[in-house]
Amino acid sequence: MAIKGVILCSWGATSSALAKKVTEEAKRQGLDVVVDAGGTGEFKKKAEEYDVALLEPQVRHLKKEIESIASKYNIPVDVVDMQAFAMMDGKKILNQIIELAKKAGKEV
Repeated sequence: MAIKGVILCSWGATSSALAKKVTEEAKRQGLDVVVDAGGTGEFKKKAEEYDVALLEPQVRHLKKEIESIASKYNIPVDVVDMQAFAMMDGKKILNQIIELAKKAGKEV
């Protein structure tokens, strides 16, 4: 069963490159994980499409608002690890997504 995650930022711009790195790492590891990029406003309309949501550090102040939306669909929310974000570390962020998915009862 595929895990579908989303990395959120203000407008979806910086999250696009990061989502691509995470998806590429998942393919490299043979995992069925797909990660999209999006803006926090867009998440409100598409939340039910995702299993996991990560916020980029610069929008972490919106975590409670995103959690409120995500809770309706049992979607765990976290902030991207600051060091992994700075290094654009797809592997570390993939691991973060997998751990969050497991908390929600999803298997990779």
